[in-house]
Amino acid sequence: MTVTKKIISWILIIFSILVVFSLYNSIYFDIPKSEIIAKHANGSSQFIQLADGSAIHLRDEGNLDGKILLMVHGFNGSLFNYEPLVPYLSNEYRLISLDLPAHGLTGAVNSDLYNQEAYEKVIEEVVEILQIDKFYLVGHSMGGMIAWRYAISNLDQLKGLIIIGSAFFANDQEFNDFQSINAPPLAFELIESKFFIRLLEFLTPRILVKEGISQTVYDQSIVTDELVDQFHDIILMEGTRVAIGMLAEDLETNFIANPLDLRKINIPSLILHGEEDNLVDIKFVDHFVEQIPNVELISYPKVGHMPPMEIPEQLANDIEAFVKNN
Repeated sequence: MTVTKKIISWILIIFSILVVFSLYNSIYFDIPKSEIIAKHANGSSQFIQLADGSAIHLRDEGNLDGKILLMVHGFNGSLFNYEPLVPYLSNEYRLISLDLPAHGLTGAVNSDLYNQEAYEKVIEEVVEILQIDKFYLVGHSMGGMIAWRYAISNLDQLKGLIIIGSAFFANDQEFNDFQSINAPPLAFELIESKFFIRLLEFLTPRILVKEGISQTVYDQSIVTDELVDQFHDIILMEGTRVAIGMLAEDLETNFIANPLDLRKINIPSLILHGEEDNLVDIKFVDHFVEQIPNVELISYPKVGHMPPMEIPEQLANDIEAFVKNN
């Protein structure tokens, strides 16, 4: 064997070892739900039982006599995304946030239903169990889509609608434009493939989670080790990765809607959006602004897809002004 061949052989061996080592360090087995809950739940955490017997994680905090804000998170998010807002709103308002099925400390549910209709039903159940009368519904990202659809069917319950970092697509062309304009995290791109959805049930490297968070925010100082560990822990909770995969497959077929439906939302509405949102370009709020009769748009320079985490004080001020005026 020549010296060149020996060098190439050794390079291939080293490369193979590195690949195997990387794969080995990317394999994470499910962590028991009880362990994740013990680590991340706090004194405000509650678990209420729904009709299918599943326990939904929620927090009901702040001024229990104040006006009510019910907050819904986005895809692969959790109620933890709203935590930075709480100190700025809790003196005046009752703040209710929940982890949707497949997310947060709720995780997988008995029904195995992870879609828009199921999530709207979960909100209906939570509202009934907590005996909430009138409230403001807040939805971030995917939660914004859930929120406006819920609003159309339950206008009598709502005082106002607040949509943060969410998009509306009226046709396939707009959805294709959205996919070409925006730069989703690698993990989001991978889950568009059924093969990678199955693969991510086992290979969930921490670096992939960090990359995902980094792309969603403008200010990179937000991406701390503590935050990455929290996201990574939660996605590893038993059953969650399978449930997220099921949701991802359903989402692909449920993005497009008739913009004229938005005209039915005859309650005060507020659209909040970061101007540096890499996941949802601000142009995709146009239908909200054009079709909802009583709507206001506020955009934020140097803010990405996560305003509740990036500018909690400013966001809280704008939400409070909206609630006080409506």
